[in-house]
Amino acid sequence: MGPFALLAPKERHPWSFAVASAAGYLLVLDLVGVNIALPDMRDRLDAGLAEVQWSVDAYALALAGLLLTAGALADRLGRRRMLLGGLAAFTGASLACALAPSAAVLDAFRAVQGCGAAVLYGTSSPLLAAAHPAGRARNRALGVYAAASGAAIATGPLVGGGLTELFGWRAIFFLNVPVGVVAFAVAVVKVPESRDPRPRPLDPAAAVLLTAGLGGLLWALIEIPRLGWAAPGVLFPAVAGAAALVVLIRRRVPEPMIDLSLLRDRLYAANATAALLSHAAGAGSLAYFSLYVQGPMGTAPAVAGLWFLTYSAPALAAPLVLGRVAYRLPSAALVAAGPLLTVISTLLLAATYRTGSWPAMVPGFAVGGLGAIGNLVSSQVALEAAPPERAGVAAGVTNTAKQLGIAVGVAVLGVPYGLDGLGAMLVTAAALALLGALPALYFLIVRWSRRRPVKAPAVTPRTRSDQTR
Repeated sequence: MGPFALLAPKERHPWSFAVASAAGYLLVLDLVGVNIALPDMRDRLDAGLAEVQWSVDAYALALAGLLLTAGALADRLGRRRMLLGGLAAFTGASLACALAPSAAVLDAFRAVQGCGAAVLYGTSSPLLAAAHPAGRARNRALGVYAAASGAAIATGPLVGGGLTELFGWRAIFFLNVPVGVVAFAVAVVKVPESRDPRPRPLDPAAAVLLTAGLGGLLWALIEIPRLGWAAPGVLFPAVAGAAALVVLIRRRVPEPMIDLSLLRDRLYAANATAALLSHAAGAGSLAYFSLYVQGPMGTAPAVAGLWFLTYSAPALAAPLVLGRVAYRLPSAALVAAGPLLTVISTLLLAATYRTGSWPAMVPGFAVGGLGAIGNLVSSQVALEAAPPERAGVAAGVTNTAKQLGIAVGVAVLGVPYGLDGLGAMLVTAAALALLGALPALYFLIVRWSRRRPVKAPAVTPRTRSDQTR
């Protein structure tokens, strides 16, 4: 954590920054790096495609379902206390994942790891905001914290590929253990406690309904192609999941944790849709492309990780470059740009993957990395579109949409990949991304049409009969 501490603002509490940034790096690494290890997991655990899918979805679904609840609990019970609990759960689950004897056990502990990740994700930013004074110091702390997650996107494929080739997929989870232990020890001694004097209301029922609803639908998407529609009870999880989501949408509470009324704002709804579907298309297609690269293409994990840098390097650079000019562009255009770049990327890859030549596929991956500009604008647009008193909930719903997108993408894209291969999966991913861009494009068209000057109708001479009516 030394480099993080050196980058932290010097005004107050640099160790809070170091611990939060280390946690942020590990959270993203366990999504990005694990993608490279999926083929090795499948081979060494003798697992099927569905079990490999759950190793990603169990983590992402738990993270998405508990994120808002974790933030509300941290404000109420203490951010340092929750951070310690999250580190303990994440580190312990990482060790259990590394020692898992089967795919089913791995999937179960990935869900526990996702619960710990939700606590860390929901606690880190509020902890930094409380530890640094408002203004330049806080902005710098939050900015470099975001850069730590960006660094995981950039280095995750290389780290995951190198560890997998040298030591096997278990090494990715073993890496979390010493970092988590050191972070826990530092947090106990150095990180101050903080609470919100007016904490957000708890709404555990919303978290249960969201997780159960999406879990049931994802189970159907992943398991029904394997088990078949005629299997006994196969539709029950899907029906129960749909019922849970209906209850969530229809329930009314004074201060909802998942505030669906925010979606009445067209820009906010367009932004949430783009965040969900662009992550579904981008993260989902990368997982299956990793299986293809190390399967039919026969590429070693370390080499695959190096190749995937052609995606992750632009993903890190794009937000840094765009941040200088983003304020000059319409928000809806920025929202649409991310999924549209993903459309172009997946179609380029669909046209070139059969060549088996990585240089031919580089343009597709580079354009896909540029689509990461959506990460820069999604939270900003959510805050712009929502009233100030609901800013925390607005940003939390958008972050939840991103994590749900990853889970949904892995589940949905597994169907065409299993039925018709990589090409069908990439075309489906392009369709998902295009759907994500449409609401923002519609919003742009409506705004543009309202701003066009309307010409006065030509005045025609009135006839005598007109004058006498």
